[in-house]
Amino acid sequence: MKLKSNDRILFIGDSITDCGRSYEDDKALGSGYVFIAGNLLLGKFPDLHLSVQNRGIGGNKLIDLVNRWQTDCLDLNPDILSVYIGINDIWHHRTDGIPIDQSYLENFEQQYRDLLTQARQLNPELQLILIQPFVLPTLEERLEWSIELNQMNQIIAQIAKDFDAELIQLSDHFNRLLKHSAPLDFTVEDGVHPTALGHGVIANQWLNLIESN
Repeated sequence: MKLKSNDRILFIGDSITDCGRSYEDDKALGSGYVFIAGNLLLGKFPDLHLSVQNRGIGGNKLIDLVNRWQTDCLDLNPDILSVYIGINDIWHHRTDGIPIDQSYLENFEQQYRDLLTQARQLNPELQLILIQPFVLPTLEERLEWSIELNQMNQIIAQIAKDFDAELIQLSDHFNRLLKHSAPLDFTVEDGVHPTALGHGVIANQWLNLIESN
């Protein structure tokens, strides 16, 4: 990922991206990986006069991004767009006792592709970072999510390839870290929401993709 002067960088997603940001302040980055990555980026390249915005909203599924894509993405016309979505699609279905089926995954893929297509049509030079969702085995029932999560992440990986986007494989990365650390080092008990350390891991993975032009 190449940076250039005055780049507009937009993070969009669910609660992991949101992380307590103020909806009244366009420059508020929350207290999670966006705050860490965004501020380190601004501090490392002050001469580029970058702007960083957070449009994460807690509880969002992909359909929620569809419904707010115009105002929270297209109207902001980013130069770099980071998308982190998907775990609530699985979580909410599981809570309702309805595992995700193939039809849902096919619709998920088409909607995801449509969103990125719209953004690229607006800005053909748009650089994309897609973040695969993850869940850690803090609870036994979370192990049941693995099949759906793997299928979703395969879809996101293929989309990243087709759109020439950078891909952050969080599930694989955290699984490697679990060989040396406990799940609760990286997330709270639900296995989804990162601790401060978990957010630091995500921010580091994000920053590893960025270099100055």
